[in-house]
Amino acid sequence: MESTAGDISLVDVSANLWANRLLILITTACFGAAALVTAFLLPEKFSASVVLAPVGDDSVGGKLGGAGALLSQFGGLASLGGLSLGSGGRKSESIATLGSAALAEGFIAEKKLLPVLFDDEWNPGTKTWKESDPADQPTLWKAEQKFAKKVRSVSEDKKTGLVTLTMTWRDPQLAAEWANELVARANASLRARAIEQSQRNLEYLNGQLVKTSVVELQKSIYGLIENEIKQVMVANGNAEFAFKVIDPARAPEKRTSPKRGLITVIGLFVGFMLGIVIALARPSNLPETRT
Repeated sequence: MESTAGDISLVDVSANLWANRLLILITTACFGAAALVTAFLLPEKFSASVVLAPVGDDSVGGKLGGAGALLSQFGGLASLGGLSLGSGGRKSESIATLGSAALAEGFIAEKKLLPVLFDDEWNPGTKTWKESDPADQPTLWKAEQKFAKKVRSVSEDKKTGLVTLTMTWRDPQLAAEWANELVARANASLRARAIEQSQRNLEYLNGQLVKTSVVELQKSIYGLIENEIKQVMVANGNAEFAFKVIDPARAPEKRTSPKRGLITVIGLFVGFMLGIVIALARPSNLPETRT
């Protein structure tokens, strides 16, 4: 039986690759070297994380018992002081606030981070943007988008309920400072919001108190007023209002990226595979075999 010119055996392929082993070796080495150089040229980034325990929902709805049931019969009173919230309302609100665009924009503006986040577009000598057109200059919106995608991440462990805020940046010290400061800012924002809400509730409750002569309803309103006053006192005296810091962020000594070893291995693999493809695509110099 005679083989045709189009027939290719595994022996022929192996022999062809062996004949082009120098080409494959050079291609692999070139791609590996290029990957290694690229890995060292990429900026180093460090991740600093702070571990948090969200403070549980202490809404008054779960504390009033019979008073809460009585108040549910009286329209707007039933929704005051958190009565309409579920058991996880405050925790969900806290986590959402920590990852919110509003909190990030306020943080970026207060810390004047636009030149830091867009340092390649900033002229430190003149303290102006390199781009003269205001439409092409970085804005708070653009900064928040970059902050959310490349700098800040928020994750929750469903088993333990713990929340981890991670900041990734080129300066490890800055990454740690930002993580701790953003948590403090979230606590302050949520604390101020809770105090403001309780004060509005107190104004409403005091107004309702003078409008009713029903003794049982007055007792229930007094219970709500007492609870709101307690909430204001707790908020004013607690810096860790929404998040208790379990493990504060510290400046990391080990970089998160680039992973130079992995990048180099990928470069070597790509070079090796490309070398094989080139070798197989070249005309074979092996003599034609017949059977």
